[in-house]
Amino acid sequence: MSGQSFNQFILTLVLIILAIVFGLTAFIFIRIFFNWLQAKLENRPLFFSRSFTRNTGHLTADISQAEKVFLEPRFVESDGNLTATIFGGTSAISRALQPEMICENSAAVAYLYKPIALWHGRLILPSHEQRQPYGTVFFEVINAPKKYKNFIGKTAFLKWSTNREVQFFVHAVSQDINFTQETKKSQKSGNIHPDRLNGWRNVGPLETLAGSRLENSVTVMLRRPVIAINYSSSDRHELTIDREPVQIIGRFCALVSILQRKEGDSDKFIVRHFNKTSRQFDGAAEIIRIPQVQPDKNGVARSTNHLIEKSPLNPDGWYIYGERDEDNMFVVQAIEPRKIAQLIPDETHFGLKKSIAYLSSPNWENTPAQKGQAKIVLLTPNDATENASISPWQEGDIGIVIHSFGGIGGKKGERPPLGIVTGHFAFGVAKVVRDRFTSELRFDIEYKQVYAHNPDGIVAGSSKWQSYMGDLQRGWLGDRPVCDIICKLDCVCYDYDFDGITLSPLTELNQQLDIMMARYRSGDGTGASLVTPATSCVQDSSQAIYATIKKITSEVESNPQIQDWLKTHPTDAQTQRFHQLVALGESLEKVLMPLGIVRPDWQKNPRLAGIDAELKKTFFVGIVNLIKAAISYRTMLPRRTQDEIAKIFLKQGAFLWIIRTNQVGGFDPDIEPLAPTGF
Repeated sequence: MSGQSFNQFILTLVLIILAIVFGLTAFIFIRIFFNWLQAKLENRPLFFSRSFTRNTGHLTADISQAEKVFLEPRFVESDGNLTATIFGGTSAISRALQPEMICENSAAVAYLYKPIALWHGRLILPSHEQRQPYGTVFFEVINAPKKYKNFIGKTAFLKWSTNREVQFFVHAVSQDINFTQETKKSQKSGNIHPDRLNGWRNVGPLETLAGSRLENSVTVMLRRPVIAINYSSSDRHELTIDREPVQIIGRFCALVSILQRKEGDSDKFIVRHFNKTSRQFDGAAEIIRIPQVQPDKNGVARSTNHLIEKSPLNPDGWYIYGERDEDNMFVVQAIEPRKIAQLIPDETHFGLKKSIAYLSSPNWENTPAQKGQAKIVLLTPNDATENASISPWQEGDIGIVIHSFGGIGGKKGERPPLGIVTGHFAFGVAKVVRDRFTSELRFDIEYKQVYAHNPDGIVAGSSKWQSYMGDLQRGWLGDRPVCDIICKLDCVCYDYDFDGITLSPLTELNQQLDIMMARYRSGDGTGASLVTPATSCVQDSSQAIYATIKKITSEVESNPQIQDWLKTHPTDAQTQRFHQLVALGESLEKVLMPLGIVRPDWQKNPRLAGIDAELKKTFFVGIVNLIKAAISYRTMLPRRTQDEIAKIFLKQGAFLWIIRTNQVGGFDPDIEPLAPTGF
């Protein structure tokens, strides 16, 4: 080929590439416009306005506004006296106590503390020479059921069940781990990667959980059933599990209200325990420690004990998690405001139109002015007119959690690029349980954190609320605004039984997220899962939803017995629930794939969005990532994704329970909460 012909060929090729790029860009913007227009039109009618009945006979949302029984939200103007406005005033519980009223005998108040979990312990990564088959790790037992109290204080082998499905999961996520240059570069920037696992072969999910930090500091609870074996002849202890452990923090828990700081700048506080008889905080008074944690590299501490006794949430009390030090004084490691776990909303909005409008604007409105406060809001799509006093929640109910958080503003705050506060996104599960201290119903929230490697040592995996949010050293309760939306929709949260063939959307979603979280911990063998504007945890959590929908749909379509059951039971409540599930799946697909194109990495699941560290960062790789992100553009920003999915649940008849916190706990005057960008 002559030089002139070659130049013409290159020019033609460049023009073709530019035409394709510009054409695709135009197509995307046109499709986005039509989707926006369609969404505006769809917000008018009420889809699935009637409630579907559960097997128990209770309606999904049987609530109305016969009486104004909910508390008015507290609004604080943003002015120069913000500290005094939020934390000012002296409440009755902050009166000085006489020294003789304080119980200094830890044994006398021991009954007021409860173990956090039946099976609780610390994961210990074996050395390379100590490794056992199938990714077994060591487990230092902190607590155990009475039947196995001889395990407490011992180090047991923690291993996987030989069940076929469990082994399929273990083998699916086990990887050889070899750090890439991108991983080493990330380490130098301050991110924590599983350095102890570098160079290991066939690393299992328990090993990535135990080895995620540089030291053995991951403490977990084991899900039941746990098979415990004590080989008396060799003094060998074994524990066998079939689900990933859940991260927790602390050893014991109590419910207290903080009266006052003991003295000066001390981290010792006088607290009163909850009295189950009087149902007030007039139980035993005790001195505990609430340590002031060290600030991060930007000078911002995750939590502060400054003025925590004057927090608006203090009168309702705090669940405190921790353990006793060498002086037998209880040291708090995590806190959880009782108010946000209770089933008492501050506001209720009825009707689909009003509920969607609340999500779109008031939910994050005036976020800086809400510093230090929390609010609970109930949204129901039905325009109910009676039975307002009936609670939408019953003991044992399960809801899907959609989590997002915003940014840190103020003098020491972050500087978001282009003013865009991205935040974070995750799914979770909330269960209504009976509180051990008050006997009232409350939420027990477990997050499914598809979380990239970070400088804080936050580990991808299942985490209880107190571990992910309330941890004084790593939690987000004290320095970020957070929104948890709990969706109650029976078609998702309850199993289906087609004459012995059981399908569980919730179980399937949990399994998909377990796979995602384990892959994030290992970085698919690279040692790094990283986040960029085009690739994030939002995309990969959404991929888990997509995989769940496709698997459930495929199982139903390919099973003649299920098809026959649906045809012969057209009016059955379970059939109605299933049709609702199908409609939900179709609506979710429109959000996950707004352009009608399935992302290639979602079809075959070879690679996760946050794990591409082995790829060279070329211009064309960047273009490919941006195109993939554009195909699923509604899942790029956490707040946008949260709002879109929540609105779909509303349109399908679900009610939403919104928990909003804004830098709750003590008061740091150098930061303020910033709402995440939603577009």
